[in-house]
Amino acid sequence: MPQGSAERMAQLVAQLREQPAIAGQLPHEIGALVQEALDGASVHEIAQSHGISTEAVWNMLGTAAQAASGQGPARRVETGGLGSDTDPGVTGGYGDTGFGALGNEPPVSIPEEPIEPDQLEAWRAAARREGE
Repeated sequence: MPQGSAERMAQLVAQLREQPAIAGQLPHEIGALVQEALDGASVHEIAQSHGISTEAVWNMLGTAAQAASGQGPARRVETGGLGSDTDPGVTGGYGDTGFGALGNEPPVSIPEEPIEPDQLEAWRAAARREGE
């Protein structure tokens, strides 16, 4: 069951009140957010006064509340969406699209020893034929 903004804020403020001096122990910007929350400001008011998103306010207040209650920060797990390529390999997950090559093919290796001009021209012609 989703939790409303007011209930979520009340829960965070209750955790922050367990250690009221936490606002002074945090970096200035986060401490200011915590103090505003303790003073009764809503998450939207805090976000607007600092020019940040409400999601950023929730994240910072949540981390501060966990610290105040003696818990470490929650570990976030990132997952790919449906159909995402989570193992892109050497090509970065991009290959031939059916609309032509994307230009992410590795460069043609050049031998260390110099090539004679007639060999160079034959090599370039072979490379053009492979690209067609």
